Amino acid sequence: MGVALAGRPEVAKEKDERRERLLKLLTYEVVDGKPVYYRGYRDVLEGKKQPEEVMGASVYHARLVAILGYWLIKNLGKRYAVMSGELGYFVEKGWRSLDVAVFRYDDVKDKLRSRRYIDVPPVLVIEVDTHGDVENEMAYISGKVEDLLRSGVEKVVWIFTDSEKVLIAERGKDWVIVGWNRDIDLIEGLKLNLEDLLERS
Repeated sequence: MGVALAGRPEVAKEKDERRERLLKLLTYEVVDGKPVYYRGYRDVLEGKKQPEEVMGASVYHARLVAILGYWLIKNLGKRYAVMSGELGYFVEKGWRSLDVAVFRYDDVKDKLRSRRYIDVPPVLVIEVDTHGDVENEMAYISGKVEDLLRSGVEKVVWIFTDSEKVLIAERGKDWVIVGWNRDIDLIEGLKLNLEDLLERS
């Protein structure tokens, strides 16, 4: 009996340490110094799911990001660097994860082999849906867009797969929401028609 009682504090400490490690692993972004966890993180903490089950992207999301990345690389040429796959980007009081980010090549040419998050503002960010466990999705989206624009990002394009709508936000301009079938100006006259791109891919 004494052995079991003596072991309890160590077991509790191990559980606390494991929980902290999991929470660190399951952090999707840090906003204003506070973590935003991946949607479904509670199931991992309760042992119902493995971390990979909530951190991984769906087939549709991964394919859409891959299509966009390839299309941008093909159409923008060597003056721009395109990065995708939840790129970590430092902002004031935290960091954000970016699905697709487009940089002027000269701005990031010295950072292309870095193993760290990036601190250079992209010209363009494209997001697909949301991955964070948030109470108010629209407030989260609005906050992230404002955070990105305030940090120096010139344009944010947010794609919503359920409604097939696209939010376009630029610094100093009103935000606009359009359907997938509309042409969207991205950079230097390059236009994205998401419906057409998906039909051809």
